[in-house]
Amino acid sequence: MSIWSWLKLTAALWLIRKSAKTFGWLLVTAAAIAAWPLTIAAASGYLAAWLRGWPPSRLWHAAAWALPMTAAYAIGQALHLRAWQAVALAPVDDWSHAWGLLAAHSMLRAGLLVAPVAVPAGLAIGGLLWAWRIYAVTTGLSGRTPAAPVMFDERQWRHQLRTARGRVTAPGAVPLLTARGLIVTGATIRAIGHRWRPVHSIRAAALMRHCVIVGSSGSGKTNLMMRLWAGWYAAVTARGAPRPLLAALDCKGGPDARVKAERTRRLLHGAGARRVAIWPDEARLSLWVLPPQDLAVLLRVPGHWPPPPQGRQEGVDAGQ
Repeated sequence: MSIWSWLKLTAALWLIRKSAKTFGWLLVTAAAIAAWPLTIAAASGYLAAWLRGWPPSRLWHAAAWALPMTAAYAIGQALHLRAWQAVALAPVDDWSHAWGLLAAHSMLRAGLLVAPVAVPAGLAIGGLLWAWRIYAVTTGLSGRTPAAPVMFDERQWRHQLRTARGRVTAPGAVPLLTARGLIVTGATIRAIGHRWRPVHSIRAAALMRHCVIVGSSGSGKTNLMMRLWAGWYAAVTARGAPRPLLAALDCKGGPDARVKAERTRRLLHGAGARRVAIWPDEARLSLWVLPPQDLAVLLRVPGHWPPPPQGRQEGVDAGQ
């Protein structure tokens, strides 16, 4: 084979590949235009998931929430047509009718006509496309550079952070308790190895153990503590238990200590607390006003006073 023949063969193969690829894209474009209701719903869901940093399950949940609309549509068509064959073909008839409405420039009516079926199906398809996009980028199947997975993850992290911050700042978007009585600590940025939920929550019993909150200045440690106090108080009282006693000591102090105390008071009042006193302005804290018996128990040094009964001491020695 001469060089000229090899060049012609290479050019022919390149043209064939490009023609097949172009033909495939033309088919996809024609199908997307033909199924324009599904295309619009899927594209809207895909774009929202990308901009908000949602996982694919968020779109699938939205599709499930839209299914009652589809069920109502199917029931209405069944009552009107009274034949299951006609009910099954009703979406096709509505789709053809919607083309006529589009030609008459009645886009709103056309969208409402096909929405009961197009919205849940389109959102489900959008979730599948978004799941494939995440899989393709993270595994290296997609992307123009080797750093594409890292850049994609960093971009999505920024989107997720912006979404979580917007949810926290929106009034009433992050309640103190979930429907199951869990304490809400804040909005979720990303879930790894767990089911994604809009907010992160913990059990009230978890606050009965030692807790440590670590963070840089201005990261929200004080706000988190206030939310945990109010959430714990609301969770305990929601179960019908007696109102708990909550004592908080601000060891840092500072000129803004009373401002934080007043914020805490308002938050606890909103959680159901009847009386919140701030020391030393409104409450006394003195050990010497306790009854003698309580004061003796409080000041007792273990192992020194009062001496344990002899029989109990012998029992402990035998156990040791």
